[in-house]
Amino acid sequence: MWLGVEVGVEFGLILSQFGCRWEHTESDARIAEASGLDSIWLVDHLLGTMDPAGDVFEAWTALSYLAGVTGRVRLGHLVNCVSFRNVGVLAKMVATVDHASGGRVEVGLGAGWYEREYEAFGYEFDSPGVRVAYFEEYLDALVALLGGGPVNFEGEYIRLEDAYCRPGPVQQPHPPITVGAGGPRMREITGRKADAWNCPASRIPDLEDARGVVTAAAAGAGRTVRTTLQVPVAVGRTDEEAAAALEVARVHMAWMGDIESVGVTGKIGAAAEQVAALADHGVDGLIAVVPGSRRRPEFIEAYGELAAGF
Repeated sequence: MWLGVEVGVEFGLILSQFGCRWEHTESDARIAEASGLDSIWLVDHLLGTMDPAGDVFEAWTALSYLAGVTGRVRLGHLVNCVSFRNVGVLAKMVATVDHASGGRVEVGLGAGWYEREYEAFGYEFDSPGVRVAYFEEYLDALVALLGGGPVNFEGEYIRLEDAYCRPGPVQQPHPPITVGAGGPRMREITGRKADAWNCPASRIPDLEDARGVVTAAAAGAGRTVRTTLQVPVAVGRTDEEAAAALEVARVHMAWMGDIESVGVTGKIGAAAEQVAALADHGVDGLIAVVPGSRRRPEFIEAYGELAAGF
């Protein structure tokens, strides 16, 4: 509720995971839950994207632990690289953590893009066309497996023979599936087959056109797909806190673009107007990248205060 008007936006947070100590990751999750945020998200990388030699915690072992120290927030990855795990293994992981968390798992999927980590760990980095084709098969096979089985699947890249995933997940027919994608073929697949599309920060400037591909494909399949944004958020409860968050974001989050153009910034009231405008343009949720510094806990709490107004 904002200014007396119902605005259905959900608020998620990408946790600290690169170049940090574990207590920072866990602290983020606990603050997010205490602040009333809706979801927490990790990334799925084997190497640091800015510094390949930097520290990065593994995605699923981290999520499994966080499922046990939280009790309300939903949990996911933005996004799992389908190249890293056999689809049957991923289905079992999803179902297991869905049980461990009491039905709070969100499944984020992507086709993979970071060639350096493919090379480092011996994965084949195929052409974009092959990676997208494999992704679509993987998505189909995963949905089938989350139904319990037996599953028989004969694709160009994936083969399953009387495969079972039991127990199935708590959430039926399966946990919500979010696809993070910028390219048109991936967005079209998302519209036909996924539950949500996460718009990367790089596509926010042309959100309307990018989202149009998703919504057209969804309409053609007789379904609807939610839209979430991977978005920088630098907000504060005071002028000083807002200015400090923005200063850190400009330095450490420049990879997301011009922070003030694509992000949600300023004091809570001004930021709420920005979120409401995004909702008017069909955005259903934010998955925030919040500035990292010694003041990060404050910045997350301010984001939670923003979320509490909706």
